[in-house]
Amino acid sequence: MPTLPPGTVVALGADLLRSLAYPPPPQAVLLVAVHPLGLRAPGSPHTQLVGFLDGEICWAGALSEYQLEVLDAGGGDPRQLLAERLGVGTRGGEVLWPGELCRSPLPPGPSTLYRGERPWVVLGETVSGTLLSAPLNEAGNPKWYTPLVSRKEVLIPASTKDAQVELAHLWSFPPNLPRHGRLVPEAWRRVLEAARAYF
Repeated sequence: MPTLPPGTVVALGADLLRSLAYPPPPQAVLLVAVHPLGLRAPGSPHTQLVGFLDGEICWAGALSEYQLEVLDAGGGDPRQLLAERLGVGTRGGEVLWPGELCRSPLPPGPSTLYRGERPWVVLGETVSGTLLSAPLNEAGNPKWYTPLVSRKEVLIPASTKDAQVELAHLWSFPPNLPRHGRLVPEAWRRVLEAARAYF
């Protein structure tokens, strides 16, 4: 299970930074933003990170604690600041297709990085317009932090399955990514409410 509490200041190793398709900006300060209940999840080292530049959120990524270097124990819990960016902007509820999160093999060690190409739902935007997004997964193991959407509520080409939005795997993508589809308004309201409750 993860052990680093929210607010821990961390860094990503050079090999990991080279592997990521959407790495944080070089000068970003990275803080752990894991849900406190995540610290009680046995068997998974998964955690959530948020990057800051000049006091504003600029990046988000969900990784394994094994891939982090701890720099400082007390950076202040960023979860409320993250919650304030949810629902912000004009692209909430859009569905993106950003491709693989890795452009080369990850360094050795346990990983919780979402693999494979899949649709992602935009949950909000940073001040600079970066799109804060969560992946859609098959609706096989729903939990309170994985709101369900039916296939009729996900308006994308060839949508044939019900899905769940994986809120614990928030990533940020560039604002120039095109829209691949969208959630219907009622589903978007439901997902946004769940995301605000989670963060």
